[in-house]
Amino acid sequence: MAKKNLSGIIPDEVIKFITDELKEILNGEIIFIAQDGYLMQVEIRQRRRVADWQEENLPRENKNFTALEKNIRQEFSTLDYGQLSIKIQKGRVTQIERLVRQRFTGLDGEGI
Repeated sequence: MAKKNLSGIIPDEVIKFITDELKEILNGEIIFIAQDGYLMQVEIRQRRRVADWQEENLPRENKNFTALEKNIRQEFSTLDYGQLSIKIQKGRVTQIERLVRQRFTGLDGEGI
């Protein structure tokens, strides 16, 4: 039986997976998708820039993501519907974006 996640919480094993991925991605983004306040899906998009092709094969330094983890958890905790995107350029997190969606009930079609 699958373990049920708590609303507004990103499980520790997901955070560990994401920080491991952040050590490998040179350019791209990681997207957390929320529905009803629950983490439903994580998407990882890695981009390969031809101009940086040689740099992509260099060994990465070991990074500490403690402050980033805290920021991700905080931003996700208040997201009911939508997504939280972490943008990565040249191996560094450059920004975090929140896309907030709202659901409406009582309308034709009930929902989005």
